Amino acid sequence: MGSFLVDSYKVRLELQRVGNPVVTQRSRILEIASVVQFHGIVERAMLNFSTYWDNWSVTPAVGFYSTANPLQPMLTGWLPSSEFSFWYDVLRSEKPLTFFYNIAPIGGANYVNDISIGTSTEPIGEGPQDTSP
Repeated sequence: MGSFLVDSYKVRLELQRVGNPVVTQRSRILEIASVVQFHGIVERAMLNFSTYWDNWSVTPAVGFYSTANPLQPMLTGWLPSSEFSFWYDVLRSEKPLTFFYNIAPIGGANYVNDISIGTSTEPIGEGPQDTSP
């Protein structure tokens, strides 16, 4: 299982209308970057939380791992739109975070069948800081 320590993230919202009859697809995208590793490589994960993936039942994969550019490997994830808030909340509120993934070759391609993000052991009672007056 591969992993990387998360350094930063970006968030993007997309709306697309396609087809005949027209179908509206809503996407929320998280772009996660690793810390620069000792050899200068930065791993990235682009997680697409979309209504397009809500009822996915084709390939048993959550994404694809590309090493087309070996200096910037990219994991692209395809997730249901309902999962976005869970991932976004963890990225906004926890540190340090590690992103984990498992490559499961399907037909010789680097598909990913498991992704997760989490912290290491933390003290009890750590939580959001109350800033109310």
